[in-house]
Amino acid sequence: MFQLLLNGLAMGAIYALIALGLLQIFNAVRIVNFAQGQLLMVGAYMGLAGSAHFQMPMWMTYGVTFAAMAILGLVFMLVAYYPLRGKPFYLVILTTIAVGIVLENLVLIIFGPLPQSVPSPFGSAHWNVGELVVSKHVVFIFGTTVALLLMQWWFLMRTRFGRMVQATSQDMEMARLVGVRVHRTVAVAFMLGAMLAGAGGLLVAPLFLADPAMGSALGLKAFVVSVIGGFGNLYGAVIAGLLLGLIEALVAGYISSNFRDAFAFVLLVAFLFVRPQGMFGEKQSERV
Repeated sequence: MFQLLLNGLAMGAIYALIALGLLQIFNAVRIVNFAQGQLLMVGAYMGLAGSAHFQMPMWMTYGVTFAAMAILGLVFMLVAYYPLRGKPFYLVILTTIAVGIVLENLVLIIFGPLPQSVPSPFGSAHWNVGELVVSKHVVFIFGTTVALLLMQWWFLMRTRFGRMVQATSQDMEMARLVGVRVHRTVAVAFMLGAMLAGAGGLLVAPLFLADPAMGSALGLKAFVVSVIGGFGNLYGAVIAGLLLGLIEALVAGYISSNFRDAFAFVLLVAFLFVRPQGMFGEKQSERV
């Protein structure tokens, strides 16, 4: 039972981490990036290339991956968002989906269709606590998620640049009029969102395998987590991610693993009917 809960919390932390990257972009431009899962998949394969193909130390692999993901985030903004700024939001969303498909197929061409193992910085090291087996990599996932959540909160709430991101999100034209460099702010948001996705890829790949199709399901679940937590709410995303991970683990352990993935979307539909603003979201009204 406790082993099941621990594994569920570890997966929930991954969902939360992907959702934090999703919300980083949403909080800047009010656009949902449906390629966030594919960016995570690219991060996992960069970790594979650095550690297995180029034999770099893990600390160097992580550093190179973060730098590459920042550049990829900037390119992603220039391709998927910048040419369509000012256009209807659904065009940008469709473009993010298209770019995600391109990324998935590029990885498929370069690395092949077979899943591949990505090493953990801690190998298979673990602690035995009674009958509970606690992997050091799982503890690393929890610590990284907490650290990144605190850093993102500090960035948005306690820094001048974070306040500019919030101003850009609320009213881009007004932010430009008061001197905010909107293009730079949006670029940084996309870079940070891609880096958070890369972090998720580096953390999740050692638990499973690097697979070109891994990003689709994880990206959709991050979207589910964001909606359940209250879109735009960082704390809500983390709590909803952990909750979804726990529920999936319990469903897989006590009912059937066949229903594990479907349950996330059942939960999404239930929230949209009962509380569409999410657990920590606020009701919004619009005058027409």
